[in-house]
This record gives sequence, structure tokens and C-alpha cells, in this order.
Amino acid sequence: MLIKLTEKHSKIITRAFAVIEILIGLAISLSFIIASLINPPGRPKTVYGFVVVTSIISVIIGIGLFRYKNWGRQFLIFFAGYIIFTKFLLFSNLVNFTGNTIKFMSINLKDIFSFVYHCSILIIFNIKDIKKILN
Repeated sequence: MLIKLTEKHSKIITRAFAVIEILIGLAISLSFIIASLINPPGRPKTVYGFVVVTSIISVIIGIGLFRYKNWGRQFLIFFAGYIIFTKFLLFSNLVNFTGNTIKFMSINLKDIFSFVYHCSILIIFNIKDIKKILN
């Protein structure tokens, strides 16, 4: 399947994913920090540290994509591959993660959305025209 995009469309798509990554990172970090202040953590501090660090990574990736940096694309692809691998482990019941934090939807639905989103990243950010606009 060959997908052909104009430079304008490639930039719009890249910026859209940049904004999504920044919003995800900020929303998770802020919700975690606020929740910790209101109700002290019942989970191990390492879980909180992991979630905050990964959400900061999302913000950094988003900033890189927003500036059309190839390192943002590379980190996003690596990060997406890592997430897909962990979701596969969760779906196959090979691991059990108890650090879920987002409560507005079921954990299974959140994991499915995350899996689909990160699979789309692997496809979209390997399109030649998207790669071409990132320097």
C-alpha cells in the first residue's frame, strides 16, 4: 500500500500527533500530581515515578514532532513499539500491571485504544512523505 501525502498534509498530521502526545503527557502528569496531593498514593512510589517519567517523555516527543525533528519521530516509534509490546504482554496475560491510573474508562478499553493508537503511529510515521518533512 503506497500512501502519497502533500507536504502540507504531512505537516498537519505530524503536528496533530505532536499535540496529542503533549496533551497526553501533560494530562497524565498533572492528574497524577494532583491525585497524589489530594489522596496520598496507595501504590508504590516507583509506579508514580514511572508514569510521570513516561508522561514527560511524551511531552518531549510532542515538542520534537511539533518542531519537525526526526529525533521526535524516532523516539515516538521506539516508544510506540514499547507500548505495543507491553500491551501484547497484558492481552496475553503474561504480565499483570496494577499501576493503571486513568479512571474515566475501563482499563481494557484504554488498553485497546492505546494499542490501536500506537500501531497507527508505526504506520503513519513510516510513510515516506512524513519522514521527508522531519529534519
